[in-house]
Amino acid sequence: MRNDRIAEIFNKANNGGMRFPCQCPACRNHSAHIYIHRHDGKHCGIWTWCNECGASSHMSGKTPDWWVNPDFVDNDLLCSDPSYLNGISDKIDQWVNSLLPTKRAEATSAFVMEDRFDVIFKEELRGIPSGTIGTIVIRNDFRTVKVDFIGTDSKIVSIDETPERILQIVEVVAPKNNGSESKQ
Repeated sequence: MRNDRIAEIFNKANNGGMRFPCQCPACRNHSAHIYIHRHDGKHCGIWTWCNECGASSHMSGKTPDWWVNPDFVDNDLLCSDPSYLNGISDKIDQWVNSLLPTKRAEATSAFVMEDRFDVIFKEELRGIPSGTIGTIVIRNDFRTVKVDFIGTDSKIVSIDETPERILQIVEVVAPKNNGSESKQ
């Protein structure tokens, strides 16, 4: 079950001073895990999951300086579903715990998930007329969620509405990217 709250443990792990399995932000059981897979020098895949409540998240991001891929993980079995990783979670936890910074690291910037969607407004909102075409950008740093609308004229309008209200007033034409991407 996809749950972006579980992704909060990436920032906590990256800042150091924690051990796995850790407390799940969704169910509060100490059954949350993390796995990072370095794709190249800068980019990685990140999996966070809880084997108690089933919350999980898969995203991409900047590879932490402290991360090294283990040799016991079969790259061909990696996919967005963490089932394979959960089967070897004890080994992964031991590996992650051996690599984690022991004290809080100075963060250069927060981890931010960003989603973009091409939309058409079905009704007027904050001076944006009905029928306006543009892109909704949703940024989530796990402390705050910021929603902006970028019109075809490149003008940016901040939207301070609930996700439910936004879904009522716009029609999604097509996603700008396939899933979430990270910005550092």
